[in-house]
Amino acid sequence: MITSNPTYERRILRVLGHIHDNLDGDLSLDTLAKVACMSPFHWHRVFFGITGETLAACIRRTRMDRATFLLLQTEYSVAEIAARCGYGNVQSFARSFQADYGLTPAKFRKSEINYRASETPQQNSPKSFDIKIRQQPGFRLVVESHSGDYQFLGSTLAQLHARMVLRGMATDDIPVITVLHDDPFLVAEPELRSDAGFVIPTDYPLPAEFKDTTIAPARCAVLHFKGPYVGLFEAYRYLYGHWVPQNGVELADAPIYAVIIDDPRTVSPNELRTDICLPLAG
Repeated sequence: MITSNPTYERRILRVLGHIHDNLDGDLSLDTLAKVACMSPFHWHRVFFGITGETLAACIRRTRMDRATFLLLQTEYSVAEIAARCGYGNVQSFARSFQADYGLTPAKFRKSEINYRASETPQQNSPKSFDIKIRQQPGFRLVVESHSGDYQFLGSTLAQLHARMVLRGMATDDIPVITVLHDDPFLVAEPELRSDAGFVIPTDYPLPAEFKDTTIAPARCAVLHFKGPYVGLFEAYRYLYGHWVPQNGVELADAPIYAVIIDDPRTVSPNELRTDICLPLAG
């Protein structure tokens, strides 16, 4: 765990303690966001950035640690251990346990394996990025909704651009923005939701077949990224896992968005500039 801000350290430790003490209780995202006293929209990204593992992986690892200890150190039945570790039935517990240890719980108990708690993932120090806090203006966007991997947003933008050109709508020298609604470490890739589009004037008479959305003016942490889009993962991880906790900022209940400064059709991947904007509370 890498954080120098006591507020975020206390929050993450409080969540980890709650998971440990309530393996058979409610460990939903909303519940743990309340335990962390953080924005439900962003808190899982912060959790992953700091701990190096998803919430689901953390809960599963903690459950397996508890299960191995109880199997080897107590006489509880397998069914009772399954219940104490938060599994709805013995069958689901046995499947999860065998997937991790290669043995059924009963065979594991009979083995002479010594108990040792698992270790949290080790994280390398990430690359640092230039981040500034600044007031961002509001935007109105003509957008196309996108489902799936964020890496393929370019195709969605190209289709929207073609539709706009065919209807005589100006598309030159206007900012491109992508609004990222889902956490890629939480939502399955085919279900990731985002909107990609072009900035348009607030009073522009948009044809009925187009969709628009707005981004409210906000004080944002703006990360300046340069390079191919595949490197954005590392930038997001640094923003959520290092910069946010180290600076103790509070996050607004609004999606993160990216302002694409350069046209990937005319600029080489290594020179592409993107501003990642994370709305802050207050």
